[in-house]
Amino acid sequence: MRRAVVVLVGAWFVVGGGEWAGAQTSLIPPPPGHVKVTVEFRQVSQSTQGGITTQGTGPGGTIIQVEPKGVTGSARVQIQESQRTVRRSVGSFLLVQDGGEGHLTVAEQIPEVVWFQQYALAHNYLTAVVILRQVGTALVVRPTILPNKRIRLKITPQISYRSDDGSGTIELVEAATEVVVQSGQPITLGGSGGSGEVLQQFLLGYERVNRTGQVSIILTGEAP
Repeated sequence: MRRAVVVLVGAWFVVGGGEWAGAQTSLIPPPPGHVKVTVEFRQVSQSTQGGITTQGTGPGGTIIQVEPKGVTGSARVQIQESQRTVRRSVGSFLLVQDGGEGHLTVAEQIPEVVWFQQYALAHNYLTAVVILRQVGTALVVRPTILPNKRIRLKITPQISYRSDDGSGTIELVEAATEVVVQSGQPITLGGSGGSGEVLQQFLLGYERVNRTGQVSIILTGEAP
């Protein structure tokens, strides 16, 4: 089986309401016969900073502290609160042979497995006697180079599991996505607040493990 070379290239974050920005993931071009798949986990969270500024103006314009019992002169109480958006992007890339496959780990061990137990039973991946104890999530990426600088990307969710009877992996083939894109064209694999039941659960697991806000995955394929 042709495997991918996986390279972690770093992380960056931007605070505020601007566009996504940060260091480039890598300038390494893909070698002949390979597809470079750049992966970004984009995280968005909100935080509130608040406080109360209490001060007064005394005789002659001097600033005096307001005491609980009041002050001499006029006093003004100011309540200050600010909202900020934190955007964080974690980037990596995979070098995958044309027609091969690469594995992208989403979460090595998610804290809740009930949904995946029920899903696997409903789709006949497991029998009722197999009880999942641990579940990890990954995406299997299979690229194919097409003419005119196009790439076919097939992305299949995969779970790894441990049970009392052993361990294994399951590809959730009915939840696979296949797209044809131009080399260098990014695609968004939904988000934890969007559509796609399986992918939602994958990203919710990522959020809980990493204690972060809403997450989406951006994939970009690049052919030589």
